[in-house]
Amino acid sequence: MKSTLLFHKGYYGSIEPSLSEGVLRGRALFINQDVTYEALTVSDLQPAFEAAIVNYLKSCEADKRAPERPFRGQFNVRVAPNLHKSAALRARQEKTSLNTIVVNALQHYLSTNHNEVAAQGR
Repeated sequence: MKSTLLFHKGYYGSIEPSLSEGVLRGRALFINQDVTYEALTVSDLQPAFEAAIVNYLKSCEADKRAPERPFRGQFNVRVAPNLHKSAALRARQEKTSLNTIVVNALQHYLSTNHNEVAAQGR
């Protein structure tokens, strides 16, 4: 499966066609900052994305603020209370942390069910 995401300097971007306006748009993904770009052709979209990322990084530097980075290694997970309880009890039984249980479960899930998605992570 070919990726439908753009990539530059550790940032990912979306590809969103606007049929009514006849343009391609996108936004930087996995960060809260609103970084957007637009192009008329597919071949122009990657350079537009790269320019948007470079401009974002320059504006952060000018404002003396750290740029947001995608995939910091932390995220919140919401689960049913019974699943939370079961995972916490299992972690305690195995003398490990709940974090380790979640990491192992994600690694197992990604290695057995979604090799294509994991491979796209570059």
